[in-house]
Amino acid sequence: MTDAAVHDIDASIDLHAPRVRASFRLTSERHLLDGLRDELAIDGALSWQKGDPDASRGQQRRMHGWSLTLPDAPSYSADTALSELLLALAPKREEIVHAIRSMELDARVCIEVSMTAGHPPVLHCTPATIGAIASYGAAVSVVFE
Repeated sequence: MTDAAVHDIDASIDLHAPRVRASFRLTSERHLLDGLRDELAIDGALSWQKGDPDASRGQQRRMHGWSLTLPDAPSYSADTALSELLLALAPKREEIVHAIRSMELDARVCIEVSMTAGHPPVLHCTPATIGAIASYGAAVSVVFE
């Protein structure tokens, strides 16, 4: 395969591949989670309080929360985005699991997919990814845009 052909394939993937974004969210109706941002010290993590505006949905937040969302990237595999998210959380896994259990937090892994017609992603997860998500006791949500 020539360099030009490889470049054309790469350009096609970037142009047509679904955009996949993965996030990990902790929510609570009772506990403010602002302290988790400092305690866990994970770059890019955010927290909010019930009633704060949710710019992505144009409404107010219904619960207190903490989240880590990775930037979207072109990918035909949801597992790639999930693996990167879990890798970012891994150094603080024990602290996160402790917070989930001690404060009875709801944990959720969210996958958001933006796709072009005829280019759906594969929603395949490896056993390792499923096991890692399960270790947090997290539910999984998939949203197609």
